[in-house]
Amino acid sequence: MSTAVETRPEARTPGMWGASRLYAAGLVLFGVVGIFMSGLILHDKIMLLQDVGFTPACTLNDVVSCTDVMNSSQAAAFGFPNPFIGLVGFAVVLTIGVALFAGARFRAWFWYGFLAGLVFAVGFVHWLAYQAVYEIEALCPYCMVVWAVVLPLFVSTVVRVARSRSLDRGGVQSSGVAAVGMPAAVVVVWYLGFTALILQQFVF
Repeated sequence: MSTAVETRPEARTPGMWGASRLYAAGLVLFGVVGIFMSGLILHDKIMLLQDVGFTPACTLNDVVSCTDVMNSSQAAAFGFPNPFIGLVGFAVVLTIGVALFAGARFRAWFWYGFLAGLVFAVGFVHWLAYQAVYEIEALCPYCMVVWAVVLPLFVSTVVRVARSRSLDRGGVQSSGVAAVGMPAAVVVVWYLGFTALILQQFVF
């Protein structure tokens, strides 16, 4: 039992933080999904630029309309198509996940930098969601998958950083159930909030 505790990266080297295989696998999964969906959005955006009559597969009606979303000014918030941000950002997530799964550890400043990137991502996602629901008044299923991926990435990383800081200060590692249950509950409530706003805008 004592050997298991001594081999934890957090306990052995304060300031050099690793992560569980579950967290690392989550980064890999979310990174792959994010890259794939960003690629689909970019493909359809390029097709729309080449042919104004092109209809993306995710355009079903006036509400579920990737066409309206992709043709909006918000789809290029920084002067270029938003999917480029997703392709780069999720590639970083995937790379970090693979490294952690292989047993890598990173200095605390690296984790804070990663968390700062996710703060930007989750803020950007909320802005895009607001624009889609209340300004464009149309939904893009591909974009919504990206939103759904960013939220658990952010929450799980906040928890990961907080626990690593706690271990550096002599805290006790929480149980596996607590490590998964609390972040999962936060994400579920977040999803329910998004769903309620969408239903209120488009259904009720």
